[in-house]
Amino acid sequence: MLIQQTSRDAYESVNRGNIPIRQQIIDKFLLKNATGCYYSVHWTCDQLECMLDSKHQTVSASIRSLVKEGVLQDSGFKRKTRSGRGAICWELVDVPQPNNLL
Repeated sequence: MLIQQTSRDAYESVNRGNIPIRQQIIDKFLLKNATGCYYSVHWTCDQLECMLDSKHQTVSASIRSLVKEGVLQDSGFKRKTRSGRGAICWELVDVPQPNNLL
């Protein structure tokens, strides 16, 4: 099957550096503290759109997919968007922790 160059260009613009948008979103939720432990932050779709310089349709569809797969969940918090409306703050369901080797 021949894939049009315009389709390839569109895919590359969403998957910057061959990192899928879904992984880019997940990466924004994980931060590491000074002891090497990961912790999750809460982001709205609007904030992720700004951080990733991506369109609402792309980010919201990816969030929806991640929620359905059990990767993200509603944190119970709300935050204002750029338009002043309240929006769900999403969080990771499971935050990975480093293995404690003693």
